[in-house]
Amino acid sequence: MSTVIRLALSRDALAVAALTMQDDRESGATIEEGFLDRYAAAWLADRSRVTFLAEAPDGRPLGMVTAAVITKLPSSRRPQTRWLHVSLLFVTPDARGAGIGASLLEALRFWGDAHDVDRMQLNAVPEAHTLYERAGFGPPTPRFMEWRADSDR
Repeated sequence: MSTVIRLALSRDALAVAALTMQDDRESGATIEEGFLDRYAAAWLADRSRVTFLAEAPDGRPLGMVTAAVITKLPSSRRPQTRWLHVSLLFVTPDARGAGIGASLLEALRFWGDAHDVDRMQLNAVPEAHTLYERAGFGPPTPRFMEWRADSDR
């Protein structure tokens, strides 16, 4: 039996929190006391988010992808659109290189196709560019701009 990719359910909140914590640790973050519970509660409360979980045959979580669903308000000038902002794609170190990240992105893309999503966007670390390019991601349009609160300081 192989890895299972499925939509994360409410009962998966702690597993999603634990995978997020692993990613934070790998990035050098210090994990505060109570993080798992705080993250799980916030994830459960966020109704504009979709998360897929990868599991080993024994049910052990191997990875996840989570994205916010963004919907533009209606306009008379342009069609209403929806897109996904991928906030985290993470695969445990022991499961990397087996195509799980690509499978998670594919599951998210299929979900988007079924829910009128017209694009996905993300901020990619340089080490992941090849994975995202193989999954069909490219650079944003020349019109895409961003403001950051810390840029004026």
